[in-house]
Parts: sequence; structure tokens; C-alpha cells
Amino acid sequence: MKLKQQHYALLLASVLSSPLVMAEDAMPAAEATPAAAETAAAPAAAAPEVAEAAVAPEVAGPYSMSRSIEVGGGGHHVSGGNGDWNSAFVSGVWQTDTANVFDWIVQNDHRFGESGTAFNGGWNHDINQDWFGRLEFGKSSAGTFWADKHYGAAINRKWLADRNLVSTFGFAYNDNRQGYSDRVYTVGLIYYFDGPWVVEGGIHRNLSNPGSVISTQGYGAVTYGRDRWRQIVLSVNSGSEGYMPVGNSASQQIFDSQYYSLGWKEWIGPHWGVHATVDYYHGTYYQRSGGSASVFWDLP
Repeated sequence: MKLKQQHYALLLASVLSSPLVMAEDAMPAAEATPAAAETAAAPAAAAPEVAEAAVAPEVAGPYSMSRSIEVGGGGHHVSGGNGDWNSAFVSGVWQTDTANVFDWIVQNDHRFGESGTAFNGGWNHDINQDWFGRLEFGKSSAGTFWADKHYGAAINRKWLADRNLVSTFGFAYNDNRQGYSDRVYTVGLIYYFDGPWVVEGGIHRNLSNPGSVISTQGYGAVTYGRDRWRQIVLSVNSGSEGYMPVGNSASQQIFDSQYYSLGWKEWIGPHWGVHATVDYYHGTYYQRSGGSASVFWDLP
């Protein structure tokens, strides 16, 4: 696989959460779109809308590297008198050479009557033709729905003759503002078909303290399309959550939830396009529905 494909396979597969999911209801590793969730029960990786479902066409010259910027926002209706959410974000990807890709995101959210801004950055490194890894760090300014600090690491291995099966093991640690912490372990698999399809599945196992609260989430996703054309992603996440902050006044423990998402990323011109996501979350304490929209540009 090309490095760009490897990179986004990693973003799909690694446990590491962006600030989008550092303190949110768990979603699949495949879906970390803006304004998506609430607790750190099962942090995940960056959006599969940017995953390579097939090898992208060769691009010569200044656009041959994985470099882009994306700007957008979102909104969600939340039941139970919890108030609606809104968000704004800017994110980017910058490939420096054939072995290293960096990504970052800054997002400001308003949830449960609070506002806060979070930053997350990641380094993706090709170790050799079979192994690649990721390190990640996140920090937020305010808001109990964000983790104060986030750390993570993941190791990924390519299998089969075509190296189109990717396994991952990751670990993430979240230090949350309401006095609890999360240790999240993830195992997952991604399979790249010859055509423009990718399927993914895995399990997050989370230990929250105090109380040694254990929760487990399963996730799955199907992606259709390829880079510089179109990518459509359907994902689902289901299982139990540990702690869930719902503002300064309350934090719930150990309950079941489900999360569904549909994303569409479309290149309108050779080097720019639009990206939209709709999602629905059903939990014991409230339901949430909404989405996000953004514009992205490929950079030379």
C-alpha cells in the first residue's frame, strides 16, 4: 500500500482519540468527526472519511504528499433538557517525507452549558514495509466534556501478500476534569479490498478510576471510495460506557449506548471539496442527533 493509504489506515485503526473523542461518548475508531460524542469510554481515531478505500491515483508534483487543511462546524439536538450542542474546528495533515505524517485539530465546543477548546496532535511513522505506529497528545482549555490531557500510542502490522489486512493494538490515557481517569486498550482489524471498499472492526476495553469501572465497546465501519474522488462511510459503535460527564453537576457510570454515523466526503475540484456527516447517539440518559459540515483543501 502507498504511504498515504497506510497513514489513513492507521488513523482508522489506532485507539488514539482526537480531542473530538477525548471525553465523549464512545464511537468507533472509524468515526471521529467533529462534535460527535461525550465520554472517554472508548477513545477512537480520526475519521475514516479520509481512509483510502483503494489506492489513490498517482499525483505527481507538489500535490504528491498527504497535506490538507479542513475548516467546519456542527450542531446537535440533545434530549432530556440537556441543551443543544454546537462546535467549530480547524484541522490539518502534513506529510514531511515517505515515512512521517503529522496531523492536528483545534476544536471549540459548547455542550451542557459549558464551552471549551481542545487541541490534539499526532505523529504517524512508517517503521518498515510491515509495521507502522502512532503517538498522540491532546490538551484542552476548559469543559468537563473534554479530557484535560490525553496521551496515546498504537502499533500496526500489515499482513497477507498484498499487505491489505491491517491489525492494530493501541493504548490511550485520559486525565479528566471531574476527578476520574481512563485507560483504554484497543484491538482491531482493517481489510482493504481490491475495489474501492474497506471494512473495519474492533473492540475498546476501558478501565476508569476511581472505582475500577470496566466498560467494553465494539465498533465497525464500511468505507466506499478513494482519495481525490469520493469517500462514503457508514459506522456503528455499541456497548457499555464507564463515566459520562454531563456538565459540572453530574457524572453517570456504567450504562449501555449505541452510536451510528454516515459521512460523505466529495472532491469538487482537483484539490478541494466538502465533507458532511450525520450521526445519532442513543444512551440511557439522553439521545443526540445532528451532524457537521466542512470544506477542505489539499495543499502542495
